[in-house]
Amino acid sequence: MSFFKKFAASVGIGAAKVDTILEKDAYEPGEEVKGTVHVKGGKVPQDIRYIDLKLKTWYTIVKDDEEQRKHTTIHSVRVTESFTIQPAEAQQFTFSFHLPLDTPMTVGKVEVAVVTDLDIQGGIDKFDHDRIFVNAHPWVNRVLEAVGNLGFHLHEADCEEAPYFRRRLPFVQEFEFIPTSDYYRQMLDELEVIFFIDEEGLDLIFEVDRRARGLRGWLEEMYNDGEQLVRVRFTQSELADAEELEVVLEEIIDQYAY
Repeated sequence: MSFFKKFAASVGIGAAKVDTILEKDAYEPGEEVKGTVHVKGGKVPQDIRYIDLKLKTWYTIVKDDEEQRKHTTIHSVRVTESFTIQPAEAQQFTFSFHLPLDTPMTVGKVEVAVVTDLDIQGGIDKFDHDRIFVNAHPWVNRVLEAVGNLGFHLHEADCEEAPYFRRRLPFVQEFEFIPTSDYYRQMLDELEVIFFIDEEGLDLIFEVDRRARGLRGWLEEMYNDGEQLVRVRFTQSELADAEELEVVLEEIIDQYAY
């Protein structure tokens, strides 16, 4: 074996390549993701230590009064342990995993990707980056539709650092709505909503930013500078009734808008 070929492969020239093919490119939280990792050998035999898949997203942090973007791993999967790939050899490895329920929806600036890491022993790792679209979970979608029917428009959605919630991930996805109806435009500047979903139901956290004086109520968790954080939980059965859900949300928003 040529020394120069081995050296070139060790620095990534003529090395093995990796390509991940997903069954589809759009999912919702909780759905199974399936696909195949294709590995093609380079010009020399190479020992592969493992292949990992990492589900990644990016979120905003504020440091020294400046916004920065940071990436984090939502979920990781070991596709295979060590093997050797021969020159020009093709190998395939199937995989599947469930998209975690707290995977953010890809709306606004939010991006989610499946990143494949081909770890080459004694060489430069090879990566493949596949963006996926994450639609709203059906329960979340019902709330989004209800808020829209009440007279709000989704203005922006982003993932922001939020360690104070003490969740599994270092961020939360915040949905920012602006009022479109005359009724709410007179009272609110915006309405921000955060979703915490699990197998049994959905927690909603509202941040109500209002012009008018507000009243403290039984759902209020924090009151500061004209903004209130309100937390309420809906069970699976409560989320099934779209009309009743809209009525309850209207009552909660009105309680803090006045």
